[in-house]
Amino acid sequence: MSGDIVYADLQTIRASHLGHSSPVPRPESHHHRILLKIGCTMIIVLLVIIIMLSIFVSSNPPTAHKPCPNKDWKLHEGKCYWVDTHKKSWIESRNDCIMKNSQLMVIRDFIDMSFLWLHLSHSDYYWIGLSIPTKEKLWTWVDNSSFDPRLFSIEESTPWTRSMKCAQVSRVNIIGKKCEDREQWICQLSSTQQ
Repeated sequence: MSGDIVYADLQTIRASHLGHSSPVPRPESHHHRILLKIGCTMIIVLLVIIIMLSIFVSSNPPTAHKPCPNKDWKLHEGKCYWVDTHKKSWIESRNDCIMKNSQLMVIRDFIDMSFLWLHLSHSDYYWIGLSIPTKEKLWTWVDNSSFDPRLFSIEESTPWTRSMKCAQVSRVNIIGKKCEDREQWICQLSSTQQ
């Protein structure tokens, strides 16, 4: 009999617990619902951003995919370079680049430097678009922008003279030489010229 009473008491407790359950949600489930709503909202926002970015990218193709004028130009990270194997003075080299609707190479960033490392030999030197056009001793690029000495240093191959100096580059260094010397050269198309 005592077993029946315990059973009856348990039944009574269970029945009373179920019958009198409170309609107020437990605090943990309320927080879970809030977090779930925030998570779903963030997913929707991210999907909208991804869709908008994909539309933007497809309507504005990057310049890296623009082809170079012909197979003699080397495409590297969205820029086209012409490496000439003939030897001319700096002025003749500059004029050759102008005839190709380009300019002697202007080194602005790591992309330009990486082109040198990947495509030039250790021993060959090439004219680039850097010179000292007057006696004022300031290096200037062919596009009239100033040289930034923090980008790289220029070694002097001969003692300083009053004649115009021009820069040559190899895979490992840049040197200042007389512009009359005959070397190979590198032309570069800017992104607006392609």
